[in-house]
Amino acid sequence: MPFHTDFRFKPYRDEKGNLKPHPPAERIYGPVSSIGPLTVCAYLVETSAGLAAVDAGYDSDGDLLVNNIRALGLEPQDLKLILLTHWHQDHASGAARLAKATGAKVVIHEKDAEIVATGACRGESIMPPVKIDKRLKDGEVVELGGVAFKTVHCPGQSAGEVVFLATVNGPDGPCRTIFAGDATGFKDDVKTLDRLGYPGVCADFRRTVGILRALEFDLYLGGHPHQVFDEARADGHPFISRDEWLKLVNGRSEQMETFVKQHPRYLDW
Repeated sequence: MPFHTDFRFKPYRDEKGNLKPHPPAERIYGPVSSIGPLTVCAYLVETSAGLAAVDAGYDSDGDLLVNNIRALGLEPQDLKLILLTHWHQDHASGAARLAKATGAKVVIHEKDAEIVATGACRGESIMPPVKIDKRLKDGEVVELGGVAFKTVHCPGQSAGEVVFLATVNGPDGPCRTIFAGDATGFKDDVKTLDRLGYPGVCADFRRTVGILRALEFDLYLGGHPHQVFDEARADGHPFISRDEWLKLVNGRSEQMETFVKQHPRYLDW
């Protein structure tokens, strides 16, 4: 069944090379909307029991997400659940602010939970801490108002990186949706990997590539717009084909394999 949407993931810079302002909140398909800042994605899902957000952006974005919820004609106080795909600051550091403003509960995979709960990584304070209401395991389902978010553990970007799978209803029928965070991502820069990586990261990502290749879905909602317009569909359309998905995943796999050939010590790290 073909699905239709006017939403597109758009480039970050204008024709003069200047960064664009944050995009407005925009409905994507059925109950799913985009509420995130310019370069990192956050999503909102409307359910019969309230709202769920997937990822929370930067703390430095201030009240952007709360204001974007209002811009959709919805009430921030109806936000009941914040699902985090991983601990990195661009996806999770806004969780404390968003939870405080709305009273929503925060869930994240158990392997990333402590960093977000303490706000610290390797002894360094990196984000405002927030209470973790549930530490997720692979395969666990979180349900809100008839929408079931299935947790699929896909480590590599972080030890607790996950994707959430959910089926939502819309004008063209039920739609299998993947909230993919940065599961397709691998840090192929030594300085960045030393800062954000962890022992076993390369072996984890190799396994994750197999998991990702096997996933089936209709609507791809990743962690950053460029994952679509640079790596899958130049037009930024979020309904990507299976071939476009495999192109994205295989491209990142090749990126990692090239990196470990150049830096083989990370295979045993």
